[in-house]
Amino acid sequence: MRAGFIEKPEVAYFKETEEPQINNPTDVKIKVKVTGICGSEVHAYHGKHAWRVPPLVSGHEFAGEVCEVGSAVTKFKVGDRVTAEPQYGCGHCELCKAGKYNLCQDKKILGAYYWSGSFGEYIVAPEGCVIPLGENVSFDQGALIEPLAVGMHAVREHKVNEDSVIAIIGCGTIGLGVLLSAKRFNPKKIIAIDVVDFNLEKAKEMGADLVLNSMKDPVLDRVLEETDGYGVDMTFLAFGNAPCVQQAAEITKRGGIISEIAIMANVQAPFDLIQIKELKLCGSNMYTADDFKEVIDGINEGDIKLDGFITKRFPVEEFHDAMEWADKRPEPVVKVVVDF
Repeated sequence: MRAGFIEKPEVAYFKETEEPQINNPTDVKIKVKVTGICGSEVHAYHGKHAWRVPPLVSGHEFAGEVCEVGSAVTKFKVGDRVTAEPQYGCGHCELCKAGKYNLCQDKKILGAYYWSGSFGEYIVAPEGCVIPLGENVSFDQGALIEPLAVGMHAVREHKVNEDSVIAIIGCGTIGLGVLLSAKRFNPKKIIAIDVVDFNLEKAKEMGADLVLNSMKDPVLDRVLEETDGYGVDMTFLAFGNAPCVQQAAEITKRGGIISEIAIMANVQAPFDLIQIKELKLCGSNMYTADDFKEVIDGINEGDIKLDGFITKRFPVEEFHDAMEWADKRPEPVVKVVVDF
């Protein structure tokens, strides 16, 4: 099959490689049409990801068409337009039994060294991971469901509603996914914060009520002005470093919530503010199938509009250039995708 292959750190290229096959009666084989490049795959490209370890065919944000099904598959048939949740748990631990398989210690991840990913022309996934797109969702939109589900999971966990005033720090792919997911629940106000004007322009286009550049604007003062001096009900951290955590603690109201989505390692936190304001600091890890379905329903019903989300695309034969673009970003981008 045709595939984008990461051979070793900073060596990625197009090649013909072995096609994955159905090995279990509940497997579904999918022909990939469009796949996105995630930051985790950029980490893999640099040899800095825990389980996306070269050499491998990575990729996990995709949409495609069912081309073969196992003998026990009952929910899908050849020709169905689908995506797939790129994870599954062990199925028998306490977390899996509680429906929190996203936290399973033994879960498997698409695009890791043990499960050939969507940078390949075909993937094979368990039937339980496969999710229909719905008639109004294009393949392009389908490839964006996974990154949006990350934001949807955090939004649903904290029950954003019409009375919520929220802030989003970091308006790249994940932050914009939080914004679009939150819009589905009609919050009172969305404040988007970043240091890149391009990202803030995208946030404004996608429905943010106020955008603030941390390098130019007095963020705390503006947030307090917008919230009668209280601060926001919840802040979603979609980019992670110490200044971002500090800012989140400053702008979130007493008794409010900080939802930490970004991957951060050994980052100092302002525990004085967290304690004094009795803030709830909560991690958010990936998603579950319900988050995928909520995103799909939002797209089908017109609540989640993805215009302008894909900003650069490459055919799979130009996979090296695609990875270089996603890594070095010679121009501002939201999402780089690869077409088959």
